[in-house]
Amino acid sequence: TPKRYFFPILGLGSLPSCFPRQYLLVEEKMNWTEAQSYCRQHYTDLATVSSEEDVAKLNDTVGSHRSWIGLYDDINSWRWSLQNKSYYGEGEAEFRMWDSGQPDNSGSNEHCVVMNPGGLWFVSSCFSARPFVCYNGSSRWILVNKDKSWSDAQSYCRQNYTDLASIRNLTENEEIRGLISNSSWIGLFRGTWKWSDGSTMSFTKWDDNRPYGGYWRCYHLVEKSMTWSEAQSYCRQHYTDLATVSSEEDVAKLNDAVGSHHSGIVWIGLYDDINSWKWSLQNKSYYGEGEAEFRMWGTGQPNNYNDEHCVFMDADGEWWDYYCSRRYPFVCYNGENKTTAVNS
Repeated sequence: TPKRYFFPILGLGSLPSCFPRQYLLVEEKMNWTEAQSYCRQHYTDLATVSSEEDVAKLNDTVGSHRSWIGLYDDINSWRWSLQNKSYYGEGEAEFRMWDSGQPDNSGSNEHCVVMNPGGLWFVSSCFSARPFVCYNGSSRWILVNKDKSWSDAQSYCRQNYTDLASIRNLTENEEIRGLISNSSWIGLFRGTWKWSDGSTMSFTKWDDNRPYGGYWRCYHLVEKSMTWSEAQSYCRQHYTDLATVSSEEDVAKLNDAVGSHHSGIVWIGLYDDINSWKWSLQNKSYYGEGEAEFRMWGTGQPNNYNDEHCVFMDADGEWWDYYCSRRYPFVCYNGENKTTAVNS
């Protein structure tokens, strides 16, 4: 774990709520856990920041030091979508069937849980599109063979049934395993960022492209020629989805990912859904206002000539509709802060 400076909080929790926060810089290098222990032993806790006023005070205290604060990614905060406590007997909410090495939190963006056809669980990016299992109370489990993100699956189950499936014991795990033939969402997920002192995270001041695992775009060129549908399946299996491009900034990142490795045509995630152009990644929370409608069409495009329903990007960064059955390299989106090329 890298060493950094850190702040404790002076007097938080022991003073009236109207009393302003006070920060103290400790110029002794420790990792985050050591810093937390030190602050709790000598003061109150690592620093909590909940307003622009706090940020200003913190900057005055810190100066040019790079320092720890009390915010952390709680990788152990797993809980079920169905939160009715009466549904669970003693210890049942803590039942788990993790596969070997899970949960691994790869890329710091795997916050939702999937059951594989063998009945074991693994974590995945919540934006991946998968089938899912709902709970209905009476008829118990309902397998929905529609590919959706975890949050969209949750909304679907809550609208049409009760909730995403909670699994309380081995018997229920086996029942659901018998339903699925592909890896499918279940109702387990985890919270993310928390303050060391237990207070709710209501204020943020993230730097650009932080935290890892957020909604910002990261592209991976896959230099394997596939049809558009095969490319979509590959991206959903190995990353999150085919690339979504929703701004000029995304275009620049996509060109950076592709340009140094490939000089030809690549599939992206836009396709013609009979009545309108849509992105393969359909999680609505991913898009800001107007972003889903961003386009970089080449001259005369799209022309839908003879049933051209899928979109590629050419070497100049322009988009063309074309036959989905043609085979090209493609670009996936993943939500990690890096760009890579995968060779055939």
